[in-house]
Amino acid sequence: MPSEQTGQLRPAERRTGGRHRAQPQGPSTTVRVLRTTGAVTALVGSGLAVTAMPAGAATPDDFARLRQCESGGNYSINTGNGFYGAYQFDVRTWQGLGYSGRPDQAAPAVQDEAAYRLYNSRGWSPWPACSRKLGLSSNGPIGVSSSASGGSLQQALQPAEPAMTLDKAKAEVQSSGFHGTISAADANKVRADAYVWQNQMHDQGFALAVDGKFGAQSQGVAALYSYLTKVSDGQPGVVGENLWNATVTG
Repeated sequence: MPSEQTGQLRPAERRTGGRHRAQPQGPSTTVRVLRTTGAVTALVGSGLAVTAMPAGAATPDDFARLRQCESGGNYSINTGNGFYGAYQFDVRTWQGLGYSGRPDQAAPAVQDEAAYRLYNSRGWSPWPACSRKLGLSSNGPIGVSSSASGGSLQQALQPAEPAMTLDKAKAEVQSSGFHGTISAADANKVRADAYVWQNQMHDQGFALAVDGKFGAQSQGVAALYSYLTKVSDGQPGVVGENLWNATVTG
């Protein structure tokens, strides 16, 4: 990434192969259906709906592909080259956006927010090599959450415990098992099982933030998946034993 002040570009072009994951298999029938159900899919009797992004706008999936290219999707990466975290911010750019500390020390949701804000300001230009490689051409703004701004910013950047990672979440779930129902009550707290579920759904092709917080986006995906597959845990937008087994265990 270029520095806000120096304008120099990170030499991503020098990277060689072998760092990125193999291409995923084609989307499942369910995912193909989800992608073609229209701009807004109402869930009968649930009060939930999944709304597509405006035409031409960048999507969370664009940023998922971007961070996979930049860092292999590793939010905590620090290779000593002066660039940090999933989106390979340099410190000057990061702090120029109003954040303190280093990017790799921040929670994934905060890094996502910073990347969205930088994109809304400068488009894909801060990531020239990967955006060109991935063919990222969307130019519409992406919504930015304010959950990590204001008075809670410092707490988000310096959580009481280390930020959740996929390895940590998987280890916790393997050790203690599925913790039970994941619902809207978990929208503002990080759960290991929610993190694992989000990652699983994201890998299946859903544009879904992986942060362990089961907010409206996760609830909408869970509700729509239940509606289309008839796998339910009694309430739309809830992940219980049935949906967990169908999407993670199964």
